[in-house]
Amino acid sequence: MVGYISGRTPGVDEVPRSGVRGFRGDKLREQRVKAQLTPDDLAARIGTTRQAVSTWETGRSRPAPEMLGLLAEALDTSISVLVPIPAGKLRMSDLRVRAALNQRNAAARLGIGATTLAEIENGVKAVRDDLVPKIAELYGVDRRIIAEAWKRGYEHRETRAKNL
Repeated sequence: MVGYISGRTPGVDEVPRSGVRGFRGDKLREQRVKAQLTPDDLAARIGTTRQAVSTWETGRSRPAPEMLGLLAEALDTSISVLVPIPAGKLRMSDLRVRAALNQRNAAARLGIGATTLAEIENGVKAVRDDLVPKIAELYGVDRRIIAEAWKRGYEHRETRAKNL
């Protein structure tokens, strides 16, 4: 199958510097064309430049989570279309991105520090029982999804540590 090498999903099995894992520029372009918008039209709708849209579509950069929310809204689609990570590979940070939140804003809305949220997302610190319903509500997912995503992040960290 094209795009899959040795069970790895390009853009999903690595975390880019932007922190938005799994973003697909080709999906953005596909949705923009489907909406019959030019790069200039889309840029004007979301308050950015044509160059930014172009760099996202070509994969030279990735939009921030908040910008993904604006893109999805402007294109009448969902963030999960632009960031198609299979349900069985979603981690805590992916759920946050799908809610169009950056780490700092999500942490503030949860009443915790950004460092604490980073540690939870990276599987370093367990998510407290009292935070699970708050995170689930903020991210718009079931509580069970939070637990599963955290476990995947924890397992990813453990596997990576063993392979160093």
